[in-house]
This record gives sequence, structure tokens and C-alpha cells, in this order.
Amino acid sequence: MVVFVNKLTLIGAAEDLESRYAKVAEYMRTRPGLVSYVLSRSQKDPSTYYNIAEWTDEESFRAALQEPEFRSRLDRLTGVIKGEPHLTEPVLRYDAAN
Repeated sequence: MVVFVNKLTLIGAAEDLESRYAKVAEYMRTRPGLVSYVLSRSQKDPSTYYNIAEWTDEESFRAALQEPEFRSRLDRLTGVIKGEPHLTEPVLRYDAAN
């Protein structure tokens, strides 16, 4: 499993980010290997969001990023956010459901 974490700094309207991100998320839900995702907004700094997505493996994650449909939807976020993406490996995990 790999976890994609992207710190997003708002440079446009929050409503634009959230509605445009929903279009990206809608598409990503259809990609093989996506386990879960969440878009969270900082309570400390409302201009900061975090996109966190769990993937079964790095290959599935990278394949999804190469899809033209993903690139098209991602381009709609230009001018709304500045991202700091990181691909990470879990080192400690707790899941109350399991």
C-alpha cells in the first residue's frame, strides 16, 4: 500500500476548489487500485487543504495519473490551488473497522 498526501494551498475561492476537486475525485473513484481518499480542510488555516489517498500499490497510482481524463480534470484546478504532493509508505496504521 502507498499513501498519496498532497498539501493544497488555496489561491482561489474555496468553493471553486471543492467543486472542481469533486470532479477529479469522481473520476479517481473509477480507477483500479484506489482504496480510499479524503479531502480535508485545516481548522487552523482554512486556506490549507490536504488530499489523502490510499492506493493498493504505486503502479496503480502512477497509471491513474497518466490517464488523459485525469489530466484534463486536474487542469481545471489551475489557478485555484498550489500543491505539495508526496507519495508515502505507511509505517503505523490503526483502523477501527478492522
